[in-house]
Amino acid sequence: MDKDAEANSHSSVSPEATIPLGDQDGLPLLRGEHTLKGRLRTKWYRMDRITRLTTSLVVLILGGALVARVLIELFCPYDYWHNPQVTIPPKVDDNHSAHTDKERRNAVRDAMKHSWSGYHKYAFGHDELLPVSNKSNDKWGGWGVTLIDALDTLYIMELYDEFNQGVTHVVDADFSKATPGYTTPFFEMVIRSLAGLLTAYEMSLDKRLLAKAQQVGDVLMPAFSTSTGLPYPRVDVNAGVAVRASTVCLAEAGTVQLEYWKLSDLTGNP
Repeated sequence: MDKDAEANSHSSVSPEATIPLGDQDGLPLLRGEHTLKGRLRTKWYRMDRITRLTTSLVVLILGGALVARVLIELFCPYDYWHNPQVTIPPKVDDNHSAHTDKERRNAVRDAMKHSWSGYHKYAFGHDELLPVSNKSNDKWGGWGVTLIDALDTLYIMELYDEFNQGVTHVVDADFSKATPGYTTPFFEMVIRSLAGLLTAYEMSLDKRLLAKAQQVGDVLMPAFSTSTGLPYPRVDVNAGVAVRASTVCLAEAGTVQLEYWKLSDLTGNP
């Protein structure tokens, strides 16, 4: 083909069929690719049919769930729904006699009375009862932790006579002292003694219990005399100082915040 024929062949191409270099006006998908809508549309058409169908189905399900949730809140909020009623079937023993819920509660209450009676008779004011020998020990420094632990349970079970017996002992107790030579475990005394006294106070509103909780919180405060603010694990209550240690359990250091926050809230002492 000579040069004239080649030139004629190029000149015969319709101007409408050509796109100037760099001009994207002739390709709608490319023209809008620089916008978010354009990019999403381009990605959508590049997906295969199965992917587009799956995506559409997921969007429809999520959209339907959202619409249903909005309609429920508008016309029938969950706050107006009736709580499900749970009925525990009566327990039938070997003699085929059914026990009601009241009978079960009384059985648990009687078990608590039996436990308290044994503690009161053989170990009252001490840390633990040794049930086999009917003796006691003071392995927690002699604060009577079993008694303090039991106060809120006694009150919940409406064993008020037993509760008052415990309160009478607690009011006369001196928590600034412990068994000579004993170093008090900070975490244990916070969750048992301090928490027990705070709970008993909030139930009974007996301010004597709050005063004792304040005393326990104060005598344990030397545990926080560290450079990091994380408490030492043990306190020498008799000397009023913490027992220095190189390690601390973070779970123990974290959980005691609840009791000290509650003590500060109730006493107004930051």
